[in-house]
Amino acid sequence: MMKLHVYFDYTCPFCYLGIGQLTTAAEAFPEIGIAWHPFELLPEPMARPEHRPDPETGALWPPALVDEAEKAGLLLRRPFSPTPYTNRAFQGMHFMAAHRGDVQDYNRRVFRAHFEQGRDIGRIDVLADIVSDLGADAYAFNISMKEGRYSDAQQKALRHAYFESGVEEVPTYKLAGLRISGAVGRQTMEKFLSDGLKNEQRSEQKSEAVRAETRNE
Repeated sequence: MMKLHVYFDYTCPFCYLGIGQLTTAAEAFPEIGIAWHPFELLPEPMARPEHRPDPETGALWPPALVDEAEKAGLLLRRPFSPTPYTNRAFQGMHFMAAHRGDVQDYNRRVFRAHFEQGRDIGRIDVLADIVSDLGADAYAFNISMKEGRYSDAQQKALRHAYFESGVEEVPTYKLAGLRISGAVGRQTMEKFLSDGLKNEQRSEQKSEAVRAETRNE
């Protein structure tokens, strides 16, 4: 199965919107799996900003972003303030992956907890509720978080995201040599996935032709 590489952070509204659009678009491409890559926008110990409305309009989010969220069936409410660190939430993602849990559903629920429910996704108990709802062992999760069992995995993921991937903004999507960034809309996402699939198929055909020539020599 070919992989779509997604770089994201749970507190980024464009990631919330873009990954929501991706989830819908990807339903038509079952041959494409998703590899999730953490990209913390607010690594500790950076100062945690407050979510404040625009002083002129009183709006918390740009109207265009709210409109796009509504079209995608997503709620965009006032998140927990100050902005939570996402290190623990990403360690929860590594926990789910290690225990063969549904990582995509976990990510979706963490986004919802932040942007729809206004919960502090930096708290272990909030994350434990999410993994428990997904059928994972909340006790094992709590122990692993308190002992930092997935801290090294998260640091390795961040080294890749910050220094090896070439990614400078989130969300960023990579597939078969193609790359796009931002909340691009469902139609653009569908075309991106389709083009990536075609690129991969052409690459496989060329590789097979080379192997055939080698066998015939």
